[in-house]
Amino acid sequence: MNHTLEIALVALAVIVVGLIYYVITKETEVTSQIRSIARAIEEVHREIYMMDKRLKQELEIIASLQESVPVSQHSLHAELGREVNELSVPIMESLEHIEGSFGAYKEKTDNRLRYLEERIRNLSLPTSISGMDDEKVISRYNQGIEVDTIAKELRLSKAEVEFVLKINQLR
Repeated sequence: MNHTLEIALVALAVIVVGLIYYVITKETEVTSQIRSIARAIEEVHREIYMMDKRLKQELEIIASLQESVPVSQHSLHAELGREVNELSVPIMESLEHIEGSFGAYKEKTDNRLRYLEERIRNLSLPTSISGMDDEKVISRYNQGIEVDTIAKELRLSKAEVEFVLKINQLR
């Protein structure tokens, strides 16, 4: 009985260690992917900064041209708005793509986490051992009934009966 219990505990420990290893491995992958996304976002910010700087330079050129060439202010605003639009559309598309990737990755990670939580919840003591079963096992054992007979009467496995007795320090 001790040998069987030890094997069960070792198996349970191996499963728990395996789950911990799996979680750590996945966390490392997640961290790596987040870092690469952060680098991409940083690059996008640099590009935005450079575009903003270039846009300011172009605005200065436009301002100097405006002083030298008479142009209606309405057409200048329309042209400037069009250029700003052309520069911002690719940036917005990139940000939407990144946001979609983040959402998909978050959903995938949440699903994995829910799955692991459900699996860990399922790793519990046998459900057939309850307080009432414990009392029945102990009372029959105290009456001198053999472990095999107790297991048959209560429809429990011999290991469960021995487990109850061992927990209650009767064996």
